[in-house]
Amino acid sequence: GGPAGFAKYEPRILIVLLGAAADEDTEQVAPHALGALERVAVAKHEARKREAEAESRRDRARRRAQAAREAAKSGEDPEKAGSAAEQAAPPPAEIEIAPAFDYREVQSLLPEPFTSGKAPAPLTTTYVQLHLPSMMPQVLANLTQWTSDIRAAASRLLRVLIVLANKQVAPFLDQMLVHLYKASADDEVSVASACMQCAKMAGAFLDVDLVLGLVGKHLGLKVADGAGGYPKGVGVEELWPQSRTGRQTTRTVQDVAAGVKNFTAMSVENRRQVFAVLAHLLRPAPPALADGEVRIVVRFLEEGAQTEELLPWIFGAAQALLRAGAGTCCSEWPRIFDLLLRMRSGDECDSASVDTAMDELARLCDKTRRQLYEEHLSSRLADLLTGADCALWEERSANRHVLETLLRNAGAAAAGHIGALVPVLARQACPEDSSVPARIDLLGLVHFLLSADDVALVDAVRQHAPALLSQVLIPNCSWRAGQSNTKIRKGGMVCVHAMLSKRLIAAAPLNASFADLLPILKSALDDSFSPDNRMIACLILGCMLGELHAEISGEQLREIYPELLKRLDDSNDKIRVAVCDALSVFFKCLPPKWSRSLFEYILRTLFVHLDDPNPEIQQGIYAVLESAVHQDYAAFAREASLAAGK
Repeated sequence: GGPAGFAKYEPRILIVLLGAAADEDTEQVAPHALGALERVAVAKHEARKREAEAESRRDRARRRAQAAREAAKSGEDPEKAGSAAEQAAPPPAEIEIAPAFDYREVQSLLPEPFTSGKAPAPLTTTYVQLHLPSMMPQVLANLTQWTSDIRAAASRLLRVLIVLANKQVAPFLDQMLVHLYKASADDEVSVASACMQCAKMAGAFLDVDLVLGLVGKHLGLKVADGAGGYPKGVGVEELWPQSRTGRQTTRTVQDVAAGVKNFTAMSVENRRQVFAVLAHLLRPAPPALADGEVRIVVRFLEEGAQTEELLPWIFGAAQALLRAGAGTCCSEWPRIFDLLLRMRSGDECDSASVDTAMDELARLCDKTRRQLYEEHLSSRLADLLTGADCALWEERSANRHVLETLLRNAGAAAAGHIGALVPVLARQACPEDSSVPARIDLLGLVHFLLSADDVALVDAVRQHAPALLSQVLIPNCSWRAGQSNTKIRKGGMVCVHAMLSKRLIAAAPLNASFADLLPILKSALDDSFSPDNRMIACLILGCMLGELHAEISGEQLREIYPELLKRLDDSNDKIRVAVCDALSVFFKCLPPKWSRSLFEYILRTLFVHLDDPNPEIQQGIYAVLESAVHQDYAAFAREASLAAGK
């Protein structure tokens, strides 16, 4: 068994040997230290066998002596009784050896010096297991020490310990995870990387139920019944308190063993660390996670996704879930897709990466990404729109972004929902109480719907265009003070122009909105600070006149012509060209016997601009005069003659 008292120092000597096996020199030091450890493990096993045999001999001697004393008292033969008692004694105790672990399936996860295929022997695992209760707390404590050298050495040592102990590390998983959460955010990249590798190996070695149960506990969730949660515990900040004054950081060193048992990730930072580690705990299939295990992980992700700041780490865990769950994820694809949709609709995660994850989910479900969008739209949109035509979504709510992402990617599947969508858009983009970002986003969505090429979607938008114009676009085109409102007004008018240029609204409902639109257009045409607004107003007027050719009245035309003539003197030549196009349409809309005096006044103004120095303006005015000549030949000839004489 070795010199007396050696047992007292054996764990300390062993941890030195393990430290050498975890040395950065993986070619010279680490392999030799690992070989020495295996020889020590064999010697320890033989020593334990000898100790068990010696203990068995002492036990037989005690039994023999006791039986002989009792026989002497009763007058029996002591020798015979003692011999019988000795023979009845149990054999030497069997030295329990840890079960052999098949490292072949996890070979890619192992660090040096195990990557060469040299798997730890069961005797080595057994020896390390004997001393884990004394070594593991020391190693974990060093993960959070002040100096980076100590933390780096501890992270390498923890990797070696996990490989050597494999499944035998299960009793220490709770405290190990809590320390990995803290170490995952270490400033030293090597420490954080080694700790994530520890998480990968722990997830590969241990039962998924045990891992998920502890992660759920650390998130404050109960995974058994799917409801409720654990009482609030302590977080990382309470376990490892530190303060910063200027450039100096002070950390309080304390015993955290009791606090670790009650750890709960309450702050955003703590939960971020938990999800970062969870992404590495989920082992890629095969074997794939079971249905219940996928549901548990999805529930974790749904809880985390309620906090916007956590989305990048939730996405990392979702990617890990797809790799770990494989085909099992199909049963929960709507919930997983809903999570990915939340990440796709914001700026926190890379859109291309989320699309790739959606493609992977679609592949697992034997569908395309578009099919997932279409099916999800059919089942999810009704819930999303419920009550949204009355109550304003909160600014931090993801509903607006999710709605936009769904509609932009679902194609023709959105056609059947346009009618329910219009009152929601009207409420959520209401200028009275909606935020500027919300109005801008929703006007962008409206423009997407108006510009769509899908036949079914175009027909649906055409059917509801009057409501879209009166309830959504006109309120957002009205003048309001502020630079943001100027941009919104421009966006609203761009949408109106898109609706008119694609002929999505009939003449009758457009004429019904004329009284509301004209003041908006007049205001935009006089907007001296925004040439873009003046330009789009000219384009809208041209489209309106073309669409209302048979509906517009002479009185309405009286209101329009002064605004068009004023734009002929605009400082922007592009606007002057655009207003020429509108004037050409204007003359085609004039009813017979329209006011001769006004007609003559318009002609005199046009002839003034006929000799404009800009050839493009000259051509535009000439085209306007060509369309005007048919209204009244005599008046036209008279005005032309007067203009020629000047």
